[in-house]
Amino acid sequence: MTEIPEHLLRRSKERRAALSGEGTATEEAAAVTAETPRAAAPVRASAPPETQAAGGTPPARTPGPGPGPASPPQPRYGPTRTKTPLWVMPVLVLLPLWGIVYLGAFGSRAKAASNSPVTVGAGIYTSAGCAGCHGANGEGGVGPQLNSGAVLKQWPNLQDHINWVHTGGATHIGQTIGGVVVTAGNAMPAFQGVLTDAQIADVVCFERVTFGGAAADTSNCPATS
Repeated sequence: MTEIPEHLLRRSKERRAALSGEGTATEEAAAVTAETPRAAAPVRASAPPETQAAGGTPPARTPGPGPGPASPPQPRYGPTRTKTPLWVMPVLVLLPLWGIVYLGAFGSRAKAASNSPVTVGAGIYTSAGCAGCHGANGEGGVGPQLNSGAVLKQWPNLQDHINWVHTGGATHIGQTIGGVVVTAGNAMPAFQGVLTDAQIADVVCFERVTFGGAAADTSNCPATS
């Protein structure tokens, strides 16, 4: 048996299909399916590079999100400097003058106090030996008591008191002075010639003011200048 070539069989079949109108669509679909390559996996599109338009002008960019809201301006603190009140200026000007007046007033008083008859007489009372007989506080001992006003009771007159210190107790032997009987053994020595008249006046002033409680005026403290 003679074999019919393949291409003749295919051509005959195509001829019959064309005459009958059947199978054309099926064959075409199969051909399309066989010839269409498998679609590749979708590729993620990337942003196209910026290109310049005709004429050299770059394309307009899509505006992105703008900056956030601006922070409020911070207050600027300057150096805190307090203005000097006007009334302070004359005070500062007069302050040195006031200091001079103050020192002059109170300085002279302090100097006068250190040289007052009471202060000077207190030193003489200790250094001349008066405290050895009458006591450091005028409480008495070998000599009569002077404190608690006893000195003013014994010598109410200032001059009599001064004469007593001048002449001592030799002229009063046998008499009672301040509760003490004056004898040759306890008679107060005379301080005339030992102390100056000014020193005697100062020690008498000290005794009358400090031990007697009298005022430090001319009736108890005679001027020694």
